Amino acid sequence: MNETSPTQDATKQDVRIFWGAVYDAAYTEVDRDLNSASLLERLGELEAMFRLRRHMATEEMPVDELGGKSVLEIGPGAGGHSALYAAKGAHMTSIDITFSRAQATQTKFDLLGDRARGCAALQGDAENLPFPDGCFDIVYSNGVLHHTPDTERAIDEVYRVLKPGGRAVIMLYCKTSFDYWFNRWFCEGLLLGRMFRSRNWLGNATEWPGARKSQTVINPITRCYTRGGIGRLFHQFEDLRLRKSEFYFYLIPKLGRIYRRWQIKHYGVHPGGLLVYGEPWPIVSGVEVFLGRVMGWAWNIVAHKPERGDAP
Repeated sequence: MNETSPTQDATKQDVRIFWGAVYDAAYTEVDRDLNSASLLERLGELEAMFRLRRHMATEEMPVDELGGKSVLEIGPGAGGHSALYAAKGAHMTSIDITFSRAQATQTKFDLLGDRARGCAALQGDAENLPFPDGCFDIVYSNGVLHHTPDTERAIDEVYRVLKPGGRAVIMLYCKTSFDYWFNRWFCEGLLLGRMFRSRNWLGNATEWPGARKSQTVINPITRCYTRGGIGRLFHQFEDLRLRKSEFYFYLIPKLGRIYRRWQIKHYGVHPGGLLVYGEPWPIVSGVEVFLGRVMGWAWNIVAHKPERGDAP
């Protein structure tokens, strides 16, 4: 078991508090009204939304080939992704540093009944996974590991718990993106002066779920990566493949609010967003889909552990 410093332990406690607050702000109302029938309906909508937007959850994940596969999700949020994969026949294990999120995921497994037989969610640390070496066919994590104090160690843990030949499917934020350089660095970091007030200015500027509840805690950590940085993180893996996605005009400070109103009126919203965002997803334009491939905020990463099980 790897040891952590007192500073890291304190930061992880801040991470738990922040993401617990995000769950309370975004998901509690949606989860409270779920039953077995409505969950299955929501999962169908969720898969349709993922396919519409070419999300990593259906593009890089073999959702129609998951039957019998042992899959670990690190950071399941409210459990929408894990529940979808369980319904597709995966033997899901889900781990989240925040208890309320692990509990919400387990509740969805319970609602799925026999469809999720043997699936389990637990509270735990991505940097110290409580699993033996080589026990999962796939490790999946969507937008989570850039929020942990030691992302490199978390990726090493992903490698450790994968079976030889196993697949890592990971989303991390992209530094060579419009969102980072214009929305975050220029508008919020420089113009609003966040970078001069805190070393964690990027964390402070990201992740709170809209305006439904006033923000009372700040995000302790957010990191973004270049292509070279991803290569270094995944140096033990082979067959590394990257795809950019996720460009949204509505994230542009100030002007984005005007665009969002026009966007929803013109394109509508998709109910698939309810399980994973706590609200319907505003459908994006074809221009945004194209720009996502060029300057998107997400690195969609697929990499394999070598069959022989040691680093290439």
